[in-house]
Amino acid sequence: MTQPKLFEQFSETQTEHKAKLMKVLHQYLPQNSVDYCSELIMYYKMHLHIEVERKGRYGDYTPHSGKGFRISVNHNLSKFEFLITFIHEMAHHTTYLKYGPRHDAHGVEWKDEFKIVMRPFFMMDIFPYDLKAILAKHMQNPKYSQSADVKLLEVLKKYDLRKANVITLSQLPDGTLFTMKKDSMVLRRINKLRTYIACESLDGKWKYRVHAMAEVSVYIQPIL
Repeated sequence: MTQPKLFEQFSETQTEHKAKLMKVLHQYLPQNSVDYCSELIMYYKMHLHIEVERKGRYGDYTPHSGKGFRISVNHNLSKFEFLITFIHEMAHHTTYLKYGPRHDAHGVEWKDEFKIVMRPFFMMDIFPYDLKAILAKHMQNPKYSQSADVKLLEVLKKYDLRKANVITLSQLPDGTLFTMKKDSMVLRRINKLRTYIACESLDGKWKYRVHAMAEVSVYIQPIL
């Protein structure tokens, strides 16, 4: 299926604007999604900001800041993660247009809009089969972030070449000793919860909940 038609025709100015948008978005989005995402930004008169990495969030949406509607997405996401985050934030905008500010940020209204905004992307040839399947399952009841869906993150990781050699906590068996990125503390994996995994300090005195997709390094105890 070809992409939905948002504009009957473009003015010369619009054509130039779209070309500039596409040139930027080609760096961050899957190729087959760039054209339609550019038109969505133009159609809704959005300001898209590509931000530095922010811990705890992939993107955000600001309905009114005196300069129009604003979406931001972290620059360091994989192309599929960037696209899903873009759609997630665009759904916040369409929810705001329909319901105004008085609705739960990730409530029923947003979930319904997320499904509507996502639908055209499912109809276009964008997602690999396994990613499309797990994303379809995710969309049955979308969570506040894809970071809360470990199975989706595991498939997304397959298509992020930068993480080809990255080990995540979800890959380790219970009992494995490990350290986390930028932290020298040695922890032991105990057992899987849902999104998180129960862990403990090496001496067993402290308990922790660590995200299943946290990047880790296996710790080898020195031989004394």
